[in-house]
Amino acid sequence: MLRLARLVLLLLPLLVLGQSSYDDRDQLVLAPPQSAAHGPRPSKSIAIVGAGSAGLAILKTLLDLPSDVREGWEIVLYDQRRDVGGLWLPDPPGQPLPRPPELPESPVYPLLHTNTPHPTMTYPHFTYPPLTPLFASHEYVQRYHYDYAAHYGLLPYVRLFHKVAAANWLGNAHGGKWDVEVHELNKEDPRGPPASTFRRSFDHLVVANGHNHYPHIPTWNGSEGWLANTPAGTPKREILHSIYYRWPQKYTNRTVVIVGAGASGRDAALQVGQVARVAYQSLTPRNEPTPGANVVPKPRIAYFTNTSVVFEDGTALDDVDSIILGTGYEFRIPFLSSPQSSVLDVDPHTPYNSTTAPTLISNLRYIFPLHRHIFSLAPRIPPTALSFVGLPVLVANCPSDIAQSLLIAHAIANASVLPSREEMLSELVAREAAVRKEGFDPYEIGHRLLASSETDHDYQDALVEYLKEVGALPQDGRKFVEPWRRETRGQSKLIGRAWNRVVKLGRENEWLEGVETEDQWAELMIRLARWQRSYEEEHGIPEEGFISYE
Repeated sequence: MLRLARLVLLLLPLLVLGQSSYDDRDQLVLAPPQSAAHGPRPSKSIAIVGAGSAGLAILKTLLDLPSDVREGWEIVLYDQRRDVGGLWLPDPPGQPLPRPPELPESPVYPLLHTNTPHPTMTYPHFTYPPLTPLFASHEYVQRYHYDYAAHYGLLPYVRLFHKVAAANWLGNAHGGKWDVEVHELNKEDPRGPPASTFRRSFDHLVVANGHNHYPHIPTWNGSEGWLANTPAGTPKREILHSIYYRWPQKYTNRTVVIVGAGASGRDAALQVGQVARVAYQSLTPRNEPTPGANVVPKPRIAYFTNTSVVFEDGTALDDVDSIILGTGYEFRIPFLSSPQSSVLDVDPHTPYNSTTAPTLISNLRYIFPLHRHIFSLAPRIPPTALSFVGLPVLVANCPSDIAQSLLIAHAIANASVLPSREEMLSELVAREAAVRKEGFDPYEIGHRLLASSETDHDYQDALVEYLKEVGALPQDGRKFVEPWRRETRGQSKLIGRAWNRVVKLGRENEWLEGVETEDQWAELMIRLARWQRSYEEEHGIPEEGFISYE
């Protein structure tokens, strides 16, 4: 019955494309927590910022600690938006898309879906409802996060429409408190002046607000002149980051250059390439054009003239109307940075490294020094006072967030779980050296787990194994990452091609019928991979194939 109820709850909001996946009854907007003067002082107080996959993971993991361990703790999660789900929660219905430099609330576009099978992305032991498409649209993913929060009783700890505006550490390396300024937003006009403002004191601050909000926008010589000289009778030239991308139809019969080959660049190539007059994809030497996309590959953009886009190979295009920047996002945390706070120094050209940094630093790609991408090693803040969930990139977020949260929760409960700051800093330096040895600059790739010495699944296993080694978790002889996750995530592209074929054949329900448990989802993916591999071998189809899942 529980699964059936979850399915009904999930499907109702999907009847209308773009409809919000919550209603007034789902909203839980609570008053600010009472100050210590209104009740017993908590034995520990923890503020979490962000109600996406990372924030929900750390909230649940803290609540999963034995009741005698967290007795007297106060745990509060603040999120400035109207519902949980983070990245997967779209802009409010009917809200017009803002123009730069104002940013949308979300980078979600109507045709967004997962680019890996959803079972590989789930929180451990909490599956998507039956009949969920294997490559789910964003509506399903947002609803999954809401269902997770509701199922595990997390919602009473969540303060929606509450924006953390500033957080300052009042103390030193041995102890202190966070002074946190919170703005309670006006539900009718969240972008307007706050309804109220208050300050709270906390022992621990967990940053879980994601890193897909502040677009990285490259600059090129001559771009302003190119934008200002649109030829008469043609669409006004534009250069827009993918955070503003919504529908491919906007680019019908235009000549478009898509910059980048990440997730947003690939989606734009697949979607815009079908409707544009010509679509080009500008790539670094390490990248290849998006498989199945109707695009013409080009090298990186070198500069602009008033009439042309010039590329690094010397070729030029003089009929480009639009440029879509799938160039990723910057690691910014305004409430920790100047002028709101002095905890995090933001400097893209910082001369410091992990051993010389006088404070926590972001070069917009990498926040350092951090122990295992989690704990601040800034000299003036105790490591457990400030932690981050969800910084690693190229990971399965939900299980990775849980692995990180386990370490954070146990370290907050008992700081001696962690090594000394000196030992953690030495480990960080060794990790950066290992990444360099494989040809990567750790300050360039940042938190992207690209090196073979730090893969997605090995990273998660190492976090949990460490807790077992120090006695915080029992030795059970099992890895944190289940074997089926390793096997199926490594075959995501093959499974994607299989699912695309299933959709084209109209056989989705045939494959999904009766699939409910975690083991059944895993078995489904393994069967799909076997089925597709046999088909491709029989027909001599090369591995790279068109993936659309639509």
